[in-house]
Amino acid sequence: MPAAERSYDTDDELRRQVRARFSEGRLVPADGLSKSHRGTGRPCIVCRRVIDPTEVEREVESPGVFLHAHEVCYKVWREESKAWRSGEASAGCG
Repeated sequence: MPAAERSYDTDDELRRQVRARFSEGRLVPADGLSKSHRGTGRPCIVCRRVIDPTEVEREVESPGVFLHAHEVCYKVWREESKAWRSGEASAGCG
């Protein structure tokens, strides 16, 4: 099973990537509506790996665009979005 063999980045690494993209303006906070469905083969906005049909994909509605993420990546993105909005992102572990 491809999903079981996949080696995801650690949560800390994903968090650093999300924070860096927020700072660079390359990623918006995950605060729009989202839907879960079977992976469509699109790349994950967080880890940039393909979301296989055997995995759960989160589709996040953002102004004028839909963004896609693995379920685990979405959770990190969502948590960091809340921290970013409250100004806590820079106070995280580093």
